[in-house]
Amino acid sequence: MSDVKNKDKLGLFRRLPQMMKEALYPEDITCDVCGEELVADTRYRLCARCTENMPFVAEHICLNCGVSIDNEADYCDRCQNNPSFFKLCRAPLLYDGKARDMVYGFKFSGKKYLAHTLGAMMADTYIKNNMQGEIIVPVPMSHKDLKKRGFNQAELLAYEVGKRLNIPVLPALVKVKDTSAQKELSGKERSQNLEKAFEVVFPQVKDRKILLIDDIFTTGATANECAKALLKAKCKEVSVLTACITKLKPLME
Repeated sequence: MSDVKNKDKLGLFRRLPQMMKEALYPEDITCDVCGEELVADTRYRLCARCTENMPFVAEHICLNCGVSIDNEADYCDRCQNNPSFFKLCRAPLLYDGKARDMVYGFKFSGKKYLAHTLGAMMADTYIKNNMQGEIIVPVPMSHKDLKKRGFNQAELLAYEVGKRLNIPVLPALVKVKDTSAQKELSGKERSQNLEKAFEVVFPQVKDRKILLIDDIFTTGATANECAKALLKAKCKEVSVLTACITKLKPLME
């Protein structure tokens, strides 16, 4: 009996630093972006100033990728010239300003707690756009990249979204080919770089509506290749939900 009590005391002692931290710095009292104290309940863990300056996607969007459009067209120039294998993509934020800072901090500065706020925004976007998904599938990383970063940001977002929407998460995709960094590549080069890079490892996607989750939608190359693999595995359809979408580049005059 004394051994059990000693183990309980030891466990309490080990948890004490975390308990003190939670007591001194409880969640939801500071803004995730600027760190200022939140003086009132908010939809997201953001202060009024950061919420106002957050680059949310505007009302008029491309019917395919969901990017903001500043004209009356139904489809953006990016989607008019590139076929999509997914049904549609939606994102709550443009990849700019404070949203860019959030994603950068989330991916590269160890601020994994930002998945909470980004996931909440993504879940709201899913509901607002009447999206459909029976299984959530995160975009995978290669083993090398996962080992380097220590976590898959798309997977963290997927579980946050799944928790809010009550949709199961299944890591059905694996990345089977090491690819070059996409950042400096053109749209065509991105597609070639990712060709046949993903495979489905869980047959449960068959005849299901899949919600593919990633952090950023840039050209759609990653989403397309993942959708190809899922459709090859006989899923019913693929919709894409990301935290951010890159702004359209202005046309040259």
